[in-house]
Amino acid sequence: MPLWTASWVSVVRIWSGLIDTLGGRVGLMTGHNRLKLKAVAAEDVEVVSALLQDGLVAAADLRYLAEEACFVMLVNRYCWEQSSADDAAQPQRCMCGLKVSAVTQVRQRGLTDQTNQFYNLLSITYEEAMKRLTFTFSDGYGIRLAVDEVAMLLQDMADPHPGFVRPQHSDV
Repeated sequence: MPLWTASWVSVVRIWSGLIDTLGGRVGLMTGHNRLKLKAVAAEDVEVVSALLQDGLVAAADLRYLAEEACFVMLVNRYCWEQSSADDAAQPQRCMCGLKVSAVTQVRQRGLTDQTNQFYNLLSITYEEAMKRLTFTFSDGYGIRLAVDEVAMLLQDMADPHPGFVRPQHSDV
């Protein structure tokens, strides 16, 4: 995958430093409708997964920073916390940064580094016995991270903006 520009990496590092000061476990803080979360346990990953479900991720916005042992991505997430069953309500999306620390290995399935390629994030799971996070995308794409511990930071990077449509899921 192509490298981020120096300015993008700087933004991620500044953002990571700010969110590291949050402390505690998963905490929802909505100042100006922006999320800031820290996940440190398996059950926290479920919360992060639910918030990022149906997030759109550009191939160019996925990065493993080996020197920092972290994996970062920028997600255009659907704002489920602002969603309602009312179909007339304007759906909202928000650009959100996700940093996974303590990463020892990254494996991917089917992803490409084409700058115009986008992926739909379906779920994030944590297998405690294997110390492994799995990001599942639609169409069979995926990312698997070997980690020393659960250490995820999630923060909205901008205010929510209008989306086109509310994601639909069939009942199974």
